[in-house]
Amino acid sequence: MYLYADPYPQDAAKLRFSLNRVVAVKDSGAEYPLTVVNPGFQSETANRQRLLATAELPPGTYNGFYFTAERAYVTSETGEHEVETAAKSEVRPFPFEIKRGKAVVFTLAFRTRESLPAAAPFTPVFAASLPSAPLTDLVGYTTNYGSNNITVFDKRSGEVHKVVATGSGPCNVVFDKARLRAFVVLSGEDRVDVIDLRSHEVVNHLKQNAGDRPCEAALTPDGKTLIVVNSGTNSVSFVDPLSNFESHRLAVGNGPRSIILDPAGTRAYVFNGLSSTISVIDVAARTLLATVATESVPVRGDFSRKGDRLFVFHQWSPNVLVFDVASLSVVKRLYLGIGVSSLKVDRATDRLFVSMKGSNRVDIYDPFSYLPMDFITVAGTASYMSIDVDQNDLLLVLSDRNAVQSVNLVSKKSRYISDTGVDPSWSAIMGER
Repeated sequence: MYLYADPYPQDAAKLRFSLNRVVAVKDSGAEYPLTVVNPGFQSETANRQRLLATAELPPGTYNGFYFTAERAYVTSETGEHEVETAAKSEVRPFPFEIKRGKAVVFTLAFRTRESLPAAAPFTPVFAASLPSAPLTDLVGYTTNYGSNNITVFDKRSGEVHKVVATGSGPCNVVFDKARLRAFVVLSGEDRVDVIDLRSHEVVNHLKQNAGDRPCEAALTPDGKTLIVVNSGTNSVSFVDPLSNFESHRLAVGNGPRSIILDPAGTRAYVFNGLSSTISVIDVAARTLLATVATESVPVRGDFSRKGDRLFVFHQWSPNVLVFDVASLSVVKRLYLGIGVSSLKVDRATDRLFVSMKGSNRVDIYDPFSYLPMDFITVAGTASYMSIDVDQNDLLLVLSDRNAVQSVNLVSKKSRYISDTGVDPSWSAIMGER
């Protein structure tokens, strides 16, 4: 269960309080406390939707919730003063059911007047509701490796609408926009789950071999081939996502960790961390074209707008290598220092966005001189970045904050920060460039 609190209402501007308990009450009367993630409520910090509390609950029917506060303060003309808080509030009726293996999301709206009656102690009162699904064109998914689920959010507002329970270790997710399917790579299950983007329900499983430990996948532009990177067996699988049939398997370098297709979808580039190489694959022929040496432990790469340059960053090298795709040779070394956490090329401008571990900024590099030209201040370290073509926003996965953030590329102002599950690793949105 995930409880998300709506933004603090304006009529509560003079009230601040801190929750100490959120409890779900079963129809039998049994009480199950939730883990409170963000206990504080005040105008300055609760001005966005936030993950309030979460728990793994036994299956069954529940009557609702109750909430208790440990401290509450009201500001008046004479200053701020503490108000008495109730030891326990009444259960707010909100019948719901918990099903085995299913996650559920509720949103909570704070009720100021009901929480502050004239002649009674302060009792936090929330109205619970089940959020509606976002429009398909606005869907965003974030895989949460640490909590084994996916956060479904509205890419325009950042509001969370659903959480999809997965198997162990969801690494990345790929959208098939034409068929409205999402493919979620599960490293701990040796499989890829297929999710319907309308119902957000798992509709199929693409099983890999035991010990494959798949870590990433890429879908060809025609949607007919899913290429899965298997870190446990140093291989890639070519899977027909419609028939659930693996047509071919190809050996690559040691410790493959990521994959990217060129803009035409004709070649796949697999980044092998342990052998410090890139395996270049002819997608149609299912053959290995070349093995290219890189610097120490390549992590990921991205293409220029024309697809003639490939930018690669490394775990243990201070350089971002720029490869000429035609010759597969290095044409430029960009010295950025050890610790690049993510890299993204804007296909509209060719500008290079780079984030560093432990930094709350994203540096922007000129596509011609490869010199830094600007930066964007963000709320944490970006472990993955994508760009929304519709809003012209940079979407950042902030693993250190268990959140995703959207920043407009023109104003460089944050549109929203959205709380996710534990250790988010990847995000996919409709309308991505």
